[in-house]
Amino acid sequence: MQVFKINRMKAEAPMMAVFGIFGLMVSLAFYPLILWYSFTIFPMLAVSYWLLSSNRVGLFSKQCFLVLDDDGIRYCFHLFQKPKFLRWEQVEKVNHQLYEINFKIKDTGEVISMQKSYLDDPKDAEMLETMINQKCIIT
Repeated sequence: MQVFKINRMKAEAPMMAVFGIFGLMVSLAFYPLILWYSFTIFPMLAVSYWLLSSNRVGLFSKQCFLVLDDDGIRYCFHLFQKPKFLRWEQVEKVNHQLYEINFKIKDTGEVISMQKSYLDDPKDAEMLETMINQKCIIT
């Protein structure tokens, strides 16, 4: 079993976008009422985001991972994604791209794309490719 570390900042990027959009909407909604004080929402959201992420509270306690073992690939790349499992028997072909790995599923013909940029160490991408090549057919 091989566990690859996921870059936490990239895993939290969708959550940062949600906090930013929420802050923008709140500041625009309350701007006419309390004038420039409505823009204090951004520092308040930044402090709350920092507290929640450093204390691993709520959605921030979720772990992001990529695990390869004899059964298949288990992965969860960002905080909004549910953990997924892809068995080696399900994979028909593997196509390695520069920034992603594409898996074609046997039964449905669906293509599952796995981004390499989520990996914490760029050297892990090479190890990931060689381990996948040992288990699957390459195109």
